[in-house]
Amino acid sequence: MKIRSKLLLSVMAIVIVTYGLCIGYLIFKLRDISLQEAFEKADLYAKDNANIVGAMLNKDMDISRTMVHGMYDFRKIPQKQRASTFIKMLHGVTVGNPNLLSVWGNWEINAMDSTYKKPYGRNRYIFFREEGEIKYTEETLNLDGEAYGTSYYGVKQSKQETMLDPYWFTYSESGEQILEASTAVPLLENGNFVGLFGVDIPLVFYQDFTSKIKPFEGSFSIIFSHNGTIVGHHDEKYLGKVLGDVYAVENGMHGIAEKIFNGENFSFVYTDTINSNEYYATFIAIPIGQSQTPWSFALFTPTKVLLQQQKQISKKAIILSLIGFSVLSLVILFIAYGITKPLASIKNLLSELSLGKIDVEKSTEIRTGDEMEDINHSLNTLIDALSKTIHFASEIGKGNLNIQHTKLSDDDVLGLALLDMQASLVKAKENEDARKKEAEQTNWSTLGIAKFAEILRMNNDNIAEFSYQVISNLVKYIGAQIGALFLFNDDNAEDLHFELAASYAYDRRKYIEKRIEIGEGLVGRCAQEGEVIFMTDIPKDYIQIFSGLGDENPRCLLLVPLKLNEEVYGVVELASFEFFESHVVEFVKRIGESIAATISTVKINIKTAQLLAESKHKSEELASQEEEMRQNMEELQATQEESARKTAEMESLINAIHSSSYVIEYDTKGKIINANEAYLNLMNVTLDVIVGTHHSDNLVMTEKQLSEYKSFWEDLSRGMKKKETSQLSINDKIYTFMETYAPIFNEKNEVIKILKIAQNITDFTESNRSENGHKRRDNDT
Repeated sequence: MKIRSKLLLSVMAIVIVTYGLCIGYLIFKLRDISLQEAFEKADLYAKDNANIVGAMLNKDMDISRTMVHGMYDFRKIPQKQRASTFIKMLHGVTVGNPNLLSVWGNWEINAMDSTYKKPYGRNRYIFFREEGEIKYTEETLNLDGEAYGTSYYGVKQSKQETMLDPYWFTYSESGEQILEASTAVPLLENGNFVGLFGVDIPLVFYQDFTSKIKPFEGSFSIIFSHNGTIVGHHDEKYLGKVLGDVYAVENGMHGIAEKIFNGENFSFVYTDTINSNEYYATFIAIPIGQSQTPWSFALFTPTKVLLQQQKQISKKAIILSLIGFSVLSLVILFIAYGITKPLASIKNLLSELSLGKIDVEKSTEIRTGDEMEDINHSLNTLIDALSKTIHFASEIGKGNLNIQHTKLSDDDVLGLALLDMQASLVKAKENEDARKKEAEQTNWSTLGIAKFAEILRMNNDNIAEFSYQVISNLVKYIGAQIGALFLFNDDNAEDLHFELAASYAYDRRKYIEKRIEIGEGLVGRCAQEGEVIFMTDIPKDYIQIFSGLGDENPRCLLLVPLKLNEEVYGVVELASFEFFESHVVEFVKRIGESIAATISTVKINIKTAQLLAESKHKSEELASQEEEMRQNMEELQATQEESARKTAEMESLINAIHSSSYVIEYDTKGKIINANEAYLNLMNVTLDVIVGTHHSDNLVMTEKQLSEYKSFWEDLSRGMKKKETSQLSINDKIYTFMETYAPIFNEKNEVIKILKIAQNITDFTESNRSENGHKRRDNDT
């Protein structure tokens, strides 16, 4: 053979082998990438739909949890009213949620009836729908012992909220059964089980939901409950059947039921024994509230569908490769010597490309004016595109989701897949940022409420210091620039008005006049209407914020009435350069209620302290006058007349205290030695019965009060005054008292007894709790 023939054969062999390897490698890698991306896309579809199912199930669990929260303070409801109150709540939930089959609740009898001492026995209350009509039934169960093995007993032992496994049930006389499931949330009191609330939900929606989920040709989806019961299936005949019976072979090979039970996310490829098709199956766990019984959403997709696009691209690539080889062979026959050098360059470049070495700087420039130049250009374009793809993927891996990537063409499958991946990651990041912001706002409000609870507790005996601490901390916490607190002055019933109690960073010129009439200006209007005023268009001469750089009008103004039981105690005015977001306005409204309650308490305390101070002052004056009478008998007559007048005033004051308060005297050990008629009437006893009983009798104390009780009496014995809010159980009813303890000294300055003056604030606290409870239930709804 001639050298030319050998060269032609050598060149052809090298080109064919090199080109074939490169194309084969690219096709192989394209198959892997396409399959992996298809699997990830199927996983993403499954996760999205699992989240939808989870959201619907969690909504039903939230209803049960809300009912439990609504009954946390059931002990504060009179025993005779507990059942009726609970039944009204069940009826309201049933009416407000027409999608539910039934709403039910179980109460341990010993929680509803204090005379029932057995650890078993329950009352069950159920509202259910029968042929579109709401019906009610109640019954008493388990009076002879625990119902071992039942779902109720299981939740009673675990004390955890649970999604019960699906079951068939009928609500109509026709006997038509419905596949349903139940949410169950326990009510615990100090860790003890006292009841179980839940709802029954129809599962027909999930059957319809799975029938519509077909993201790929030939794909289908299934929803499994925690025990493997089929809740949704494209074939209705499998509805309500168990996974192990329908998919026995697949379950045996891959342990599907166990992984669903454990709440795992998993996937696998299997061959259907009926139609012999290969499927990619992905299972996504669906957590339901805090229960340990997650469900699972499964998506089954034929692998041939996932690889269909890749096979088409590979087929076209092979055809184009064959055409290229044919053209290349003809060209080599005519220009053998002309293509030797270009082929060598291309061969070397393809060799590096086959090893995964992609370097744009090594691109070659061949200008032969024929197909060789075209091949070189295409190869350079491929290398450049792969280099950009590598850079794009690297930046995405570093978290740079804003990087731009340009497709080679509308048929650039890899480019489209990468852009889809980028869009999915951007959306996921946006969702995560939104969740973080919502969590931060919730945490901000919670911390603020706790902070101001401490501030209100620490400064409740000095209205001036209390006012300043409230407004200064509120301005700082919400990021405002200025603020003012106006309190309602009702000292003179004929001159009711609001006055500036404290301000923070206000221009003094605006508030030379600290008095504002009811209905006057924005503050007076806010107080009169009892509604929040939020303004972003503020008049230029209304208020200005001053700093070292000059003065400027604020961007927004917020006025919030301090309301408690529809009574306005004051107004908070806040201004800022920044716009107040809705969660900040809601936070100020909530804090306003606490401030109003504290102001009410502070006013009562101040009035009580004034009465005590006046009483003590009168006593001291009387003692001084008696001493003067003993020293100066000549002024006896005049002194006696003055003493009689003072004594009358003192008796009037004492009578006023006795008529408006409960007055009890204790010895230094805490035993009662005397009590006024008002207290005896409240206790429904005579004085000789109550004398000698201890202060702690009938006293309802928290763990903190129990631990501090001994030091409480030691402080009183040392001459310290105390102010407390206590609860007493009197004739099976809980009373709340606001109490002032004052030691009584003898002439040697020794404590000989303790005087307690108490006001009954039970009605005030109960109405406050009721209003707050209504507000919480409204917010939950």
